[in-house]
Amino acid sequence: MKHKTTAIMIWVCCALICGTLAPVWADGLADARGRGRLRVGVKTDFAPFGYEAPSGQILGFDADLARYLARALFEDDAALELVPVTSGSRIPLLYSDLIDIIIASMTVTGDRQRVLDFSKPYFITGSLLLTLKESPIQGVQDLGGRRVAVVTGAVQEKDLPVIAPQARLVAYESLPDALHALRSKKVEALCQDDIALLAEARVDANLRIAGQSFLPRPYAVAVRKGEAKFLAWIDARLEKMKADGTLQQLRRKHFMDMEVNLIPLP
Repeated sequence: MKHKTTAIMIWVCCALICGTLAPVWADGLADARGRGRLRVGVKTDFAPFGYEAPSGQILGFDADLARYLARALFEDDAALELVPVTSGSRIPLLYSDLIDIIIASMTVTGDRQRVLDFSKPYFITGSLLLTLKESPIQGVQDLGGRRVAVVTGAVQEKDLPVIAPQARLVAYESLPDALHALRSKKVEALCQDDIALLAEARVDANLRIAGQSFLPRPYAVAVRKGEAKFLAWIDARLEKMKADGTLQQLRRKHFMDMEVNLIPLP
């Protein structure tokens, strides 16, 4: 599994460089229907979008969105298989045919659009800085020469060198790893998606937000390039969720008092 995932990662990266990725897979919607189960890649280390409860159940905004789609497809959310992914493994697992779609706080970027097709947005988020309470850092303008944690494969890994070119980036495999580095003072700040960091600052008095969100972008559901039927089906479900208030109910359920910090969908 490890070698297969690594090989697919190399292949996808080559496709990114070359600017082409042939749509050689069958439509994922037909595959899921034929299998009788929808396999969705979600994060388990990125509360409140995806996290693992003590019982082992995967919870969060993205997980609930996946359950909604499974019910819409099979009238039974038990016909859902949630597959844990990370920022770095999401695309390789999709092209390894181990998942059908990605619902894992996937920010839409130009590079990713070259190898993935994206649904309409279901959430808008920006990047934010998290520091220790006593830190002198007040925003990205204070990052020169400082060690800043990012998550491998996340948009901040590319964004931060543009926004704060003098910062010293340190990449970690997961958000919990990056948070541990911050708490143990191996880094002086952590740059990640705003809602995830707001959630951490809310429950840990030793942490605080520094500055304002920047470079807002949408989260969307991702499918393999060329899966037009699947994408149209997902978009129709998202439009229904938006129209009947289901999407807003999920926002209230998972973000509660952070609602004031949320960027509204267009």
